Amino acid sequence: MPALPLVDEDFTVITDPFPPLPSQSPVAPWRGLSFKQAVATLVIGLGLGGVTGVWELVSDYRQLRAEVSDGTAANLALVRGLAAEAAYLLNVDLARAVVTGLAHDPLAAEISLTDNFGGVLAELTRPADPVALPGLAQRLFGDLSPAPLVLQASGGSDEVGRLELRLDPDRLFKRYLDHLVANTITGIASTVVLCLLVVAVFNLLITRPLLRVITALAQVNPARPGAALLSLPRRHRDDELGWLMTTVNDLLTASQRDLDGRDAAEAELAALARDLERRVTERTAELEREKEEAEHANAQLEKANRFISDGIRYASRIQTALLPDSAALEGVVEEITIGWRPFDIVGGDYYWIGRFDDKAVIAVMDCTGHGVPGAFMTAVVSSILARILHHHGHDDPATILGLLDVLVRTALRQDRGDGPADDGLDAAICVLDSSRQHLSFAGANLPLTWWEGGEIRSIRGDRRSLGYRESRPLPSFTTHQIPITSESVFYLYTDGLTDQIGGPHRLLFGRHRLQQALARGAPLPLEQQKADLLATLDEWRGEQARRDDMTFIAFRPRL
Repeated sequence: MPALPLVDEDFTVITDPFPPLPSQSPVAPWRGLSFKQAVATLVIGLGLGGVTGVWELVSDYRQLRAEVSDGTAANLALVRGLAAEAAYLLNVDLARAVVTGLAHDPLAAEISLTDNFGGVLAELTRPADPVALPGLAQRLFGDLSPAPLVLQASGGSDEVGRLELRLDPDRLFKRYLDHLVANTITGIASTVVLCLLVVAVFNLLITRPLLRVITALAQVNPARPGAALLSLPRRHRDDELGWLMTTVNDLLTASQRDLDGRDAAEAELAALARDLERRVTERTAELEREKEEAEHANAQLEKANRFISDGIRYASRIQTALLPDSAALEGVVEEITIGWRPFDIVGGDYYWIGRFDDKAVIAVMDCTGHGVPGAFMTAVVSSILARILHHHGHDDPATILGLLDVLVRTALRQDRGDGPADDGLDAAICVLDSSRQHLSFAGANLPLTWWEGGEIRSIRGDRRSLGYRESRPLPSFTTHQIPITSESVFYLYTDGLTDQIGGPHRLLFGRHRLQQALARGAPLPLEQQKADLLATLDEWRGEQARRDDMTFIAFRPRL
C-alpha cells in the first residue's frame, strides 16, 4: 500500500533544519476507522432491519388473514341468495353459476352446493399447488376456511341446502412468502445504501482529516518538537479535531519548553559536578589529614584509657583486698554468705566482718557515689572503721556509728564551713554476742531484716546519714537488742537492691518485694538464698541498666 503523503493542503508544518522522522506505514484497510465504521453501521442497520422485519412479518401475517377472511365472507354474502334459490328450486344450472362465480377467487380449493337432502347440485375442486413447507402453511392458514353456509328459502326459516367453501393454505402461504421476500430485499438494499452513505460521510468528515493530522505529526522532530507546530484549516478550528490539534500544539510547545529547561539544567548540573569534584578532592585531602590527626589522638586516648583502666583494675584488687574474709567469723556463725557487686570495676559499697573474743561485728556501708570516687570513700571509711574498732571499742553499734560520723566529717574537712566536699555514707552495724545470745543493731539509713518465728521482721534504723556537712546531729544513734533463736537468720543490704528499676511498669524493686523474696527462701541454705535473690533481681531488672552498687550479707548465728 503506498505511503501517506507527507504534506497536505489542509494541514501544513512549519519546518526547521532538523530532519524529520520517517512516517510509519499506513493502516491496513481492514484495520482502519472507515472499515470499522462500515462494519459497525452494517451490523447496526441489519440488526434494526431484522427487528423491523420481524415486526412487519407479524403485521403482514395478521393483515393477510384479515383481508382473506373479510373477502371470503363478502363473497359468500354476495351469492347467498342465488345459492338458496338454486337449492330451493333444485336448479343445477343456477347452482353451477354460483360455484363458478366463487371459483374466481384463486385461494378457493373446494366449493360445493348441496340441497337439504344431501344431493350435490354443483361442486368444484382445484388441483393443489404444493409448497416447500406444507406443515407450516397448514399451521399458519389452515383455520381460515369458513364454516358451511346454511341456505334458507326466501321468507322462510326451513333449511333448503348448504354452501361450503374451503381455502387452500398452501396458496395463502405462498402469497405470504412472496410478500416477505420482497420486503426483505427492499430492507437489505436500504440498509446497504444507508451504510455506504454513513461510511462516506464519516470518511469525509473524520477519517480523512485524521489521516492528515497523522501525516503532519509524522513530520515533528522529536529532538525539537516545538519547532514544528501544526497549522489548522479554518473549518476545523471550532470542532473536536481543532481541539485535538490545539492540544497537540500545546503539548509540543510544553515539550520543547521542558527540553530547553532540561538542556539548561544539564549544563548547570555539569558545572556543579565539576565544582563538586573539585571540592571532593579538596575535602578528601582534608579528611586524610584529619584522619591522621584523629588516629594519632585515638592512639593517645587508647594509651591513656589503657593506663586508667589498668589503674582502676589495680584499684579493684586493692579494694577487694580491703574486704575481710568471711572465715573470720568461723565458730561464731553457723552460716554466712556475702554478695558484693560494684556498679563499675570498683564501687562505693563496703562491708566489714570481724571477731573480738566471743563477740563479732558485721557492718555494711554505702558510701557516696560509685566507681572511683566511691572506692576512695570506702578506703577512707575502712581506715576509720578499723581505728574505731581497735582503739575505741566494739561493743555498742550506736557508739561505732557516732564515732564514724565524727571522724569521717573530720577526715574530709567537712566539719568546717569552707570544706571542699560534702560526702558521707549510710551504714548498718550488728554486734553479735554469742555468750548472751543476742544481737545489737544500729543503723544510719540502712535497715536490718531477719527471719524468726516463720515471718520476716525488719528495723529501719535511724533516718540520718554519716559524715555529710548538712547531716543533722543526733545525741546518739539507737541501739536495738534482738534475742537469738535457733531459727534466726539476719540480713544486711544496701539500697542498690531495693532501688533497682524494672518490671513491666519500670518500678523500684522496693523493700516489700525484697522481704517477700527472702521469706520464700528462708528455709534454704544461705548460699542458695543469695543466688535466688540475685536471680530474682536480674529477672526484675530485665533490659534495664543497673543503677548502683549492691551488697548483701546473710548470716545464721551459732547458739
